[in-house]
Parts: sequence; structure tokens; C-alpha cells
Amino acid sequence: MNTMEQSQLLERLLHRVEGIESDVWRLRMDFWEWNSGVCLFGIIKAYEATGEKKYLSFLSEWYDRNVEQRKTGSVNTVIPANVALLLLKETGDAKYAAICEEYADWCLNVSLKTTNGGLAHVWSEGGLEDYKNQLWIDSLFMAGLFMLRYGAWSRNEKLLAAGKEQFDIHIRSQFDPEAGLFYHGYHCLEQKPLGEFWGRGNGWAAASLIELIENQGVDSEEGRYVEVFQRLMEKGYQLRLKDGMLRTLPELEEAYPEATATALFGYAALKGVRLGILEHKFEAWGRQTTETLAQHVSEEGIPQSASGGTDCQEKEGYLQVPYTETLYAYGVLFMLYGEAIKLTEESQETADA
Repeated sequence: MNTMEQSQLLERLLHRVEGIESDVWRLRMDFWEWNSGVCLFGIIKAYEATGEKKYLSFLSEWYDRNVEQRKTGSVNTVIPANVALLLLKETGDAKYAAICEEYADWCLNVSLKTTNGGLAHVWSEGGLEDYKNQLWIDSLFMAGLFMLRYGAWSRNEKLLAAGKEQFDIHIRSQFDPEAGLFYHGYHCLEQKPLGEFWGRGNGWAAASLIELIENQGVDSEEGRYVEVFQRLMEKGYQLRLKDGMLRTLPELEEAYPEATATALFGYAALKGVRLGILEHKFEAWGRQTTETLAQHVSEEGIPQSASGGTDCQEKEGYLQVPYTETLYAYGVLFMLYGEAIKLTEESQETADA
């Protein structure tokens, strides 16, 4: 796909998101939660990559409609605060800083921690009581990235250090060096992994790690994150299908191909190449994911082949989660195609220099 085609696909996705009106949680855009939050984060990334004001306008209007119904109580309610951070960067308005500070304080001082210091993957509404003892890899994306992004921008060293500590805890608890993959979850009282090596979960990890590396600088002292990221990406590369897709359980041949895992790894691959920490074979894979996933977006701009919400469970349970339209699928596609455009433009600037 060329840059124009990628831009047109982003426009189709945005047009579809603008037209969604639903009270179903997976499609409820006016909702301060992780599902809408991932979609918003993807639009943030599309704006950062392209500079197109239509993305900024969408985010500003969403914020104005929803800020008064914001909530805390879960890692899953942190990710929409990235909208406040972007608007703070764009305007300098103190009202956005106040929201960012509210969520930074929650992450540091209020959030429930597991026995090993990790962010407990509790839900603000519903969920099992036992979730207070569980780490999920999703938390790095849903809360860890805001801690890093706002911590770096505000020069809040305490928040920044706490964000990196969450990465360290999740890596120690959930990354299997031998497999080169992350477990979906970890039970801190029983001190054992939960679930399987889940595709989207490893995608959350890949995207979160490359965001951390970009946030801190490739040449920083954080080489341990680069090493884990490279091992994870190499494993994903080995497990990719002929069309570049990954399965919902990447190591299992009978598992179905899944779009969100593929998009997240594609995003991480392209950004890793752009930052100079992945070999160029990963650019070919990342570009391939943009070609393949474009075929999984309908004419109306609806992502296909994305699995629904997924708990930590037995292997058979993952295989039974159906494809469904979800806001987070839009979000990860915004990320992927925005990064593809950014890599192309930076490569062209280098060639012209």
C-alpha cells in the first residue's frame, strides 16, 4: 500500500467511528473505558503520525463530551487520559493538566497493587473478586503507557519510575524467556501463570515495549527492554503465517488468524525498524500486515477478523472467542497505518537528505 491508500483507509476507519451510535460496551464510544480508550489512543497515534487536524478535532470533541463522566477504579479507565495529555501538549491549558494529574495520582497512590507490586487487573464495574490478585499483560497498554507518556512530558520522575517498574514486574512475572512470549496473566498469590501465550496479549506487550523504548530513547540505559522486545518480535516473526497474520494462540496450528494481534505486531515491527532496533526483515513483515489487514476492512470501514473480549482461561476457551466488531480493533488499525505512513515519510526524508 502506498501512503495515499493508507491515508484513505484511515479516513474510512475514522468515518465509521464517527458514525457509531451504540450502547453495547464493545461499540460504546462515549464511554470512559479501555475499549473506547484504545480507539482513542489509535487516533492519537494517527494524529501524531500525520498531523491531520481532523484527528485532533475528533479527540477534542470527544473529550468535551465525556470528561465529566470520567471514572477511575481500574487500570482500564486510565487509557482515555491520554486524550487529556495530547490536548495539554497542543494547548497548554491547565484544565487538561488537572485531569492528567488526577490519573497520575490514581496510578501512584490509589490503584490496587498485587502482592508483588503490580497493578491489579481489577474492573471498575463487574469482574471477579480474585482479579485483585491477578496481573494481565493488558495493563501495560491500558495504564503503563499513560504513566510513561505523562511522566516524561511533565518530568515527574516518580511517575516515570513507577511506570517502568510496572514493566519490570510484568516481565518478571509473565515473560517466558524460553518461549519468547508473554503469558496472558499471572496469579500473584499462587505464583503461577494464568491463561496461554495469547496473540493480542503479546501484541499489547510488543506495542507497549516499543512505546517505552521510544519514550526513553533507544540509547538510554534501558537496554533490558530492547532485549525483551527483540526476542518477542523474533518469536512473532517465526510464528507468522504466509500472509503475515498471527493466530489468536500463535503457537497453535488449529487457532484462527486474528487481526488485532497482527496489527499490534505490525505496528511494533514498523516502529522498531524506524527506531533502528529491528532488522529490515521486520519492515517487510510490517508492510505485509498493512496489505493483508486492508483486506480485512469492509467497504464501510468495519474491521473484520478481530476476536472479542478475552479473559484468562483454558486453551479451548481462547479458540471459542468469536470475531466481532470492537472499538479496540479500530484503535490498533489506526496505530498500524499511522506508523506505516510515518516510516515511509521519514525514510523519504532520509533519502532526500
